[in-house]
Amino acid sequence: MGRLTYGMLVSLDGYVRGPDGGFEWAEPDAQLHDHFTETQAGAVVDVYGRHMWETMRYWQDPPAADLVAPQHRGFAEAWQATDTVVVSRSLSSVDTARTQLWPHLDLDRLRAMVETCDGAVTISGPTLAASALRAGLVDEVSAYVVPYVAGGGLRFLPDGFATDLRLRHERRFGGGTVELVYDVRPTEGGPS
Repeated sequence: MGRLTYGMLVSLDGYVRGPDGGFEWAEPDAQLHDHFTETQAGAVVDVYGRHMWETMRYWQDPPAADLVAPQHRGFAEAWQATDTVVVSRSLSSVDTARTQLWPHLDLDRLRAMVETCDGAVTISGPTLAASALRAGLVDEVSAYVVPYVAGGGLRFLPDGFATDLRLRHERRFGGGTVELVYDVRPTEGGPS
């Protein structure tokens, strides 16, 4: 049985994108990029919303000049080796290998996929992850807290969502980012 994990780079004040939609402040340094390569190599399936997939599909065929750094080359290889599900009502097709398109997030289908996978299924994009969090499907939440205050924008966790978390791991990276990995513990009466 797999685990559904949700993790993203997040500002200190809890945003994954700033008020202008930008997230350039979340660019990982070499050490953090190496960590993301290791994490990606352990993923069996990535589940993305349309916006997140449009950002990440860059790794399907990046320019050769962008692969000079070993961490970029390693991440591209790990990303290309991972199956992908894109959830979008607005797309009619996807142009990356190993990719399925779902017209909506079918929580029963997601649950069945996680149960049959042997490894991590990641869900990325806070809007998409909100549904899985509220349904109690997410097993692990990882916040990579960047030393930056965005002042508003798209929140990492949905408003109104509440659950108990148990800190399993923390790590500091040289650039000041702190990884906080939590196991989700369903609250009495189920997720909210």
